[in-house]
Amino acid sequence: MIDKDFNKARMEATDAIVHWAKTGRGYYTMRNAVNRFIDESGANRHAIGGEETILAYRKIAVSRLAIDCIYALSKPELAKLDRELDAIANDIPRESKGIRR
Repeated sequence: MIDKDFNKARMEATDAIVHWAKTGRGYYTMRNAVNRFIDESGANRHAIGGEETILAYRKIAVSRLAIDCIYALSKPELAKLDRELDAIANDIPRESKGIRR
């Protein structure tokens, strides 16, 4: 069974993506919603493997969002979306090692 928070994050990310792709506004809202969805999907867990594995899971998660948005976007908007989602997926958060000086 899929978690309620997962579905909520997916819907919010899809809505934010469509709004950004159509209007060009709300980039940071869209980026934050996509990152929230990636977190909810479990793609950022360092326990699943190394950086390559996390990157693969992040790309799968953003591909799911792109599929959800196909119905609402034109071909140029989808091309713009693909470029941006690829950039977001490749921006892997680093595991914190505590306070460093």
